[in-house]
Amino acid sequence: MILRRPVAGTPRRRPDDGLAAVEFALVLPLLVVLLFTLVFGGSVYFDQLQLQAVARDAARIGSVASTSACSSALAELATNQMGTVGCSVVTNCSTGAFKVLLTSDQNLDIPILGSRSVMLKATSSYACS
Repeated sequence: MILRRPVAGTPRRRPDDGLAAVEFALVLPLLVVLLFTLVFGGSVYFDQLQLQAVARDAARIGSVASTSACSSALAELATNQMGTVGCSVVTNCSTGAFKVLLTSDQNLDIPILGSRSVMLKATSSYACS
């Protein structure tokens, strides 16, 4: 390797070999946690949207046949991995609208953050005919 003499009047540069690797090593754990949070947060959001759609369908079914609302909702959610799912009828057609409440208790195992429990709720009502 040939060393050059510094030209008079130019500032000296310090070698920064490996500085980028050290900065990357410091930032990498934060990026990994952020990535896992985004993936699992998106999964929970998707489950909430799915629970709301099933609640809407159950309310529509319940406005026609109130006895089969929860059974159809639980049957539809049984194929998905939604955790522990519960269904209850809030109001029936005697009040003019059929309202159903669906709950889902999920346990998420996030690799770095550990195990977390998430409770999802969805309600929907449908006018009785």
